[in-house]
Amino acid sequence: MFDRDALLESLKDIAIWRIGGESSKAAIAEGSVVSIDEWDTAMTAMSQKEGIDSGTSISNQANQITKNITEESVPHYDDEIPPFDITVSFANEYGQNAVLVIYGVEILNEGTGFSIDNVTTEKACTFVARRVEHMKPVYRKSQTSTGESEDSKKNNSK
Repeated sequence: MFDRDALLESLKDIAIWRIGGESSKAAIAEGSVVSIDEWDTAMTAMSQKEGIDSGTSISNQANQITKNITEESVPHYDDEIPPFDITVSFANEYGQNAVLVIYGVEILNEGTGFSIDNVTTEKACTFVARRVEHMKPVYRKSQTSTGESEDSKKNNSK
């Protein structure tokens, strides 16, 4: 479909919390926050607006401070999605399986390509990741490291 982004569409019902959220965008748009010092002052004021007990250590109030400076928002671009993991599963017709996992994927930017030769649309995203667990075989309980099932091994040894 051309009228939607599959990745963003799949996340539309999930709460994504961002620092400042829509209010920080509005503040920047109206010019009320322009320098780093002003941004720092505005975020400090937001963090202390409600539920902060002056008699308690700040480290014990981290959740409340985070709630004060974040807002639930809907991502409009792929690079606004928080880090996620990608698991790629492989299987062949012989029953062999493998898995590859990419942890902490953060999308940096996206690009779209269109072809007039074969009527295709494609989207590519560049990303960074925290860690990659390279492809490795996955064995079922009834398989050995060679991919052979225990039953067939017993039958072959007779």
